[in-house]
Amino acid sequence: MESWKRMLPELLPEFSTKRGKRIYTDRTKLFLHAIEHGLPAAKAPRRVDVIGAGVSGLVTATLLAEAGHRVRLFEASTRVGGRVKTIRAPFTDGLMSEAGAMRLIDTYELVFKYIEKFGLDTFEFINHDEAKQEWIFVNNVKVRRKEYEANPDILNFPTTGSERGKTGEQLWIEALAPIQRMVDPKLGRDTVENWAKVVERYGSHSVYSYLRTETDLSAGAILMIEVMVNLESRSSLSLMQQIVETVNHEPGVKYFGISGGMDLLPKAFLPGLQHAGVKIHFNHRLVGLRRSQADGTIASRFERAATMGADREIDVGAGSENERSYEADALVLTIPFTSMRYLDVEPPFSQGKRKAIRELNYNASTKLFLQFDRRFWEEVDGIYGGHTITDLPVRFVYYPSTDLGSGEGGVVIASYTWATEAKAWDSLGGALRVEYALDNLARIHGDYIREYFVVGTSQSWQLDSYSIGEAAMLAPGQFEELEGLVLEPEENVFFGGDATSFKVAWIEGAIEAGIRTAYEAAGLPFYD
Repeated sequence: MESWKRMLPELLPEFSTKRGKRIYTDRTKLFLHAIEHGLPAAKAPRRVDVIGAGVSGLVTATLLAEAGHRVRLFEASTRVGGRVKTIRAPFTDGLMSEAGAMRLIDTYELVFKYIEKFGLDTFEFINHDEAKQEWIFVNNVKVRRKEYEANPDILNFPTTGSERGKTGEQLWIEALAPIQRMVDPKLGRDTVENWAKVVERYGSHSVYSYLRTETDLSAGAILMIEVMVNLESRSSLSLMQQIVETVNHEPGVKYFGISGGMDLLPKAFLPGLQHAGVKIHFNHRLVGLRRSQADGTIASRFERAATMGADREIDVGAGSENERSYEADALVLTIPFTSMRYLDVEPPFSQGKRKAIRELNYNASTKLFLQFDRRFWEEVDGIYGGHTITDLPVRFVYYPSTDLGSGEGGVVIASYTWATEAKAWDSLGGALRVEYALDNLARIHGDYIREYFVVGTSQSWQLDSYSIGEAAMLAPGQFEELEGLVLEPEENVFFGGDATSFKVAWIEGAIEAGIRTAYEAAGLPFYD
């Protein structure tokens, strides 16, 4: 079996429903059992170093330590969470917003199991305002979502024939119908074998090449899909990944957030790690690995991250004030593959792993946040949660799902962009980003909103020196070529992080990878 086929079970439903009862797959049972009961107790404890204190690294470190292994956790920044990052400053009045993960899909079981375990509260993330009052401002036409859905032609996309009267979302679902039929669970076709056929037939397609050559859609319909379904910036990327996004986000799916901030989830791991004796070494940037051929140990070399302050965890070595080495029996890398490119590894990783590290495509993603002291989107426009779509540079505007009707003001995600659209914002300075975002929002809602503006800020994951991109977004052909390579161990070096799951950019994928690498580093068989 080609190595990429190991990933295919992740394309299958996590569970099926028969007469209201959830029937879990063996893979999901293993994941849930690990969260509830941990790993088997270690008979021969290993020294395991985990690199990266994002959700994946936290899961791995927790499971290994609780099983009796001797674990150290290293993090280049001064916080846990990775791309789970809640922004509280410079906002006032206790307001916050999410720089990274901001919503959880209700069918993702593992993250909710941890939320239950840690006693965290959730709220419903309103992806669409129930009354469909959000604005659509495209092609210089400004209408409510309900008006657009009732008459999609109102946006003046140059669709033709049977395409007329259909939303971009409807056109996209219809375009994917041949693939959906190949793996239709209602017909019992959602098997690894059938998904393999999908990958082999369509894996080399980009979104655009598929729409252009495998459908009869007009250029106007393709444009409508790209703009309205948020595929324009990812049109040149892998069709396979966008299929998975569509499968996971079917109509009717519900989203949730964590009350008080998404960062409460990674922080909730800390008491357990402390109780298990795990020391977290913050401000430690991994720069090199030496893998001993004699005894199989791994020496990891770190340097103090220059942009961060002093770190009390660092013991200054004799050779350098800023470097320190540690030795372990196994190593788990949960950092982005973009960061691994800069590691000095001896002996080098295999050719396939080096290829994956060099070529795995990571997406840019940028968010712009504006705080207002009046909830004009509710009071004037009648929008309660949800998001506005526009072809202005801000592209997607998300309104807060909490404190509805409070009149206390709030933080609007004034722009959420990806790929080329995000890189355009990244070329601007922080102050200019805020200024242009406010200009765009004023064009949508009215110039009067400027008097309610308090402060703004932004987050670029492409410019973040630890992430160097938001998430792995495959280029055409990379599923077959690279996906099997990203999770393959290199002897006693194991690879985690959401990029090694097919639920890329979701906390659920990070948890799956965290559990898998915990099994691997402990020397235990993992369901395959």
